[in-house]
Amino acid sequence: MKNINIYMCIAFSTFLISNAQQQEFINQIDKNEKQYLQFYFDAEKHKVLEEYEQALMLYEKCTALNPEESSAYNEIAKLYFYFKEWDNAEYYIKRAIDINGKNRWYYYLLLDIYIMQNKMEEQLDVYSNLIQIEPNNSIYYFQKIQILRELSLYKRAIKFIKKTESKLGESDDLSLELKNIFLDQNNFEKAEKTIQYLLKKHPSDPRFLSELASVYLHFSKYEKAISVYNDLLVIDKNNATAIIALYKIYANKKDIVNQEIYLLKIVDNPIINIETKKDIFYKLLIENNISEHASFQLITEKAIKLYPNEPIFNLILADIYAKEERYMLAIPHYNRSLNSGLIKDEYVYTKLIEIYFLQKDFDLALNTTNLAISRYPYNARLYYYKGLSHFNKNEYNETIEALLMGQEFIIDEPLFKSEFFSLIGDSYHKLGSDTQSDEAYRTALLYNEQNIYVLNNYSYYLALRGENLKTAKDMIVKCNELTAENPNPSFLDTYAWVLYKLEEYNLAKTQIMKAIDLQTNSATLFDHYGDILEKLGLFNDALVQWKKSLSINPDDSVVKDKIKIYE
Repeated sequence: MKNINIYMCIAFSTFLISNAQQQEFINQIDKNEKQYLQFYFDAEKHKVLEEYEQALMLYEKCTALNPEESSAYNEIAKLYFYFKEWDNAEYYIKRAIDINGKNRWYYYLLLDIYIMQNKMEEQLDVYSNLIQIEPNNSIYYFQKIQILRELSLYKRAIKFIKKTESKLGESDDLSLELKNIFLDQNNFEKAEKTIQYLLKKHPSDPRFLSELASVYLHFSKYEKAISVYNDLLVIDKNNATAIIALYKIYANKKDIVNQEIYLLKIVDNPIINIETKKDIFYKLLIENNISEHASFQLITEKAIKLYPNEPIFNLILADIYAKEERYMLAIPHYNRSLNSGLIKDEYVYTKLIEIYFLQKDFDLALNTTNLAISRYPYNARLYYYKGLSHFNKNEYNETIEALLMGQEFIIDEPLFKSEFFSLIGDSYHKLGSDTQSDEAYRTALLYNEQNIYVLNNYSYYLALRGENLKTAKDMIVKCNELTAENPNPSFLDTYAWVLYKLEEYNLAKTQIMKAIDLQTNSATLFDHYGDILEKLGLFNDALVQWKKSLSINPDDSVVKDKIKIYE
């Protein structure tokens, strides 16, 4: 069966012809060869049909019929590779190699098997064999060098490079590999010397100038790197490598003036692709420092002129405008920044919603929130914004509905959950549902017992109703203790009003005076002060405070009636 390979080649060509023609051909071959080819053809058919177990069985029969033919072993190895059975795959491809050690494709499969298992030493042996088969194929040499470097076998790698040069001749690429090894060894002198040797052979070659600069960068010799990169720009003013490297050097040195110069060059450079530009601007966005310098705004505006629909540039410019409170300029750029692929659109929607809240445009805030929720239905914060939008539109039932839905998506954020139930409590209060309001406030305090706004509001509403005044007092005392370093006039007013309801008028007077010292233009505070003074029998003083309240809020009919009584 020494002619089996010839028969196999012919047989493959007959695979696509008619069965009758195949049969006529097979009749010309002896019985064992016929049987071998029949098994092989059937195995191939099963493999095409993805019936791999049947194919494997038939290939095994081929090896039993003719153990000196390599092809079936190779096919078995490929199937085991597909099954990720590395030991079996290695065994069978080595059998194929033992039979036909000159077939480079067998070695390629063996390489793949070792690569999948990260067997580096074994890969070295395979490349050594491939070099024996194809001694002039430089790819094998470079691959072997790379593996030696990955294994940190630097002396072996250097020795192998020298041996390769003696066989293939001197090579600039081999010299660069030598330089890389010296970098791996942190050997500055030899790395520099290797590139300078190349520059002597190729003076002012941009490739080797760039390599020399990279050596200096590797060893943090920035001034030398800057000098070489500038030499490179003299030769090639649009050299992308030099411009980007100089930008990064000056950015790391926090040399804003030069950083801006090279950032502008990057924007203007037609050779630097848009993806690289986007990456640079994205890093600036993440570091959140692009809006700190006026010239960055001008650079970004120029980038927008060159790439008007590029989301990342629009997003950066929008953030700059938003930080400057130029919201009408920011909004269209935020809208154009959607679908950037770099920043999640949740961020963009949130920025737009925040702007609409600042502008008190609650309809747009609500529309944007609904759009955001349609894309991110499990984002609890968006439901909070939706609830807050409805609350500001006096749509309290809708507020409650949105918040109850959104709180289900809060995981391990008790403080945030407390804010949900705080707003639910406020909404029920607005609807006059005191029982449900109280329950929501209690739930809010379960999640955050130090929620000062719940402590204040719940206490105040109890005081207005004259219910559970001891509980109301405990809550507002705690609230003011929590804010002692930064007193809040509204919280002090609540405390005064709870004390008023408890008929502790002198203490109430003390608290309301503290509140007025902090806020001197509140009609509510002067009204409450007047009420407290009235209970203390200081009617003229009360009249003075009510008149102050009326001067701030001239339409308050209740205060007018109080004044009439004592005038």
